[in-house]
Amino acid sequence: MRRSFQLEIFEKFLKEKGIAYKEDEPLAKHTSIKIGGPASLMVFPTKEEELMEIAKNATELDIPWYVIGGGSNLLCADEGYPGVVINLRSMKGIAEGSFAQGATLSLEVLSGTMVGEVLSFARRKGYSGLEFLAGVPATVGGAVRMNAGAYGRSFSMLVRRVKLLKEGKIEDYEPKDGDWTYRSFRKEGIVVSVTLELAKANPEEIEKNLKDIYFKRKASQPLAEKTFGSAFKNPPCCYAGKLIEDCGLKGYRIGGAKVSERHANFIVNLGTATAKDVLALLREVQKRVWDRFGIMLEPEVKFLGCSL
Repeated sequence: MRRSFQLEIFEKFLKEKGIAYKEDEPLAKHTSIKIGGPASLMVFPTKEEELMEIAKNATELDIPWYVIGGGSNLLCADEGYPGVVINLRSMKGIAEGSFAQGATLSLEVLSGTMVGEVLSFARRKGYSGLEFLAGVPATVGGAVRMNAGAYGRSFSMLVRRVKLLKEGKIEDYEPKDGDWTYRSFRKEGIVVSVTLELAKANPEEIEKNLKDIYFKRKASQPLAEKTFGSAFKNPPCCYAGKLIEDCGLKGYRIGGAKVSERHANFIVNLGTATAKDVLALLREVQKRVWDRFGIMLEPEVKFLGCSL
């Protein structure tokens, strides 16, 4: 992409600060569905201070910017993104909190840490709570933003504090019940770190629960394929996957994108799918479900540079 004057200034700032970045970085490399054109600049902060400076400078230069974590619930435009993508995957770390003893374990986790890493850390310590997310390729920050959930549990049940970057300031925030909704955390700001509280448990029981949930997910979801997880939120009445399956859409294909035969609420990139293919497929699924059941499915996936 052609560099604007503002981007050239921003790039100079990154070099002076020694902050890692890449030019014209394909977004497809950083999303689980492997779709998306180049971001003008992709920046990789490693600590809170770098993140603050990046957001401050981009805002002052009036450069559009967007934050990503694991990219597991994200569809990026084929044309890419003409701005700065802040990739938090290098902001990683787990530390035991002040009350890491007895019946509970407090963990302070940087937002770019993968949920699987936290799960493994807690399992070694003999603490439980995250097993319901076994096999989910999400960062902790993403799990907060999406209020990730499965099997009757959600991430909000474990979160005690969230450190947020908003308008150049850091806020150490204790979430209220009203901040959480189905697949969403309402409080604005970039998630910098999270304090989780886990419960003491029998290590053998933790291991059993992990295996049960992982193999249950593996049996019912296309974990080995290129997908962004659940495409649509479950409506209050029922499961989105069941509605889509009842419309006979399993295996339905547009271009290189297909409704999974294993789970109808998953869209699979067969290897050549474009964002346009996926968007067309999502619209067709919405239309078919609406025509048959009168229910408009709401996307769970987020969109960068494109929309339904």
